[in-house]
Amino acid sequence: MSEAAERMRAFVAAAPMAAWLGFSASKTPEGFLYRLGFNDAQIGNPAIRALHGGVIAAFLELAMQAELSARTGFKISSVNLAIDYLASSRPEDMTGKVRVLREGRRVAFVEAAGWQAADTKLVAIARCCLKLG
Repeated sequence: MSEAAERMRAFVAAAPMAAWLGFSASKTPEGFLYRLGFNDAQIGNPAIRALHGGVIAAFLELAMQAELSARTGFKISSVNLAIDYLASSRPEDMTGKVRVLREGRRVAFVEAAGWQAADTKLVAIARCCLKLG
């Protein structure tokens, strides 16, 4: 197991929110791919059975923190988070991918995209400034 993959495993194991979200990460040739495991407690609107917006935001924020933790080995904390909801979600798993926009010595600017079914139909995009260390 690579050092980054081991750091990712340790980060996920230490985050209580990860267990509730059914959060997991898998290594691909392009980087990590993140998964939100659906459960009924995550439904925000029972009438349309859509995921709660806070669940989506928490998933994307956790993915961004996990990505930087795996890359750097530092303790990561969020400075701010902005999220754009692009489409209604469905009662199913969500997949996410993270892109580091700029990484400095103390902070990093990161973006995450979340989708269901096909990666061409985004549900949400989040941007975050994260403190390193």
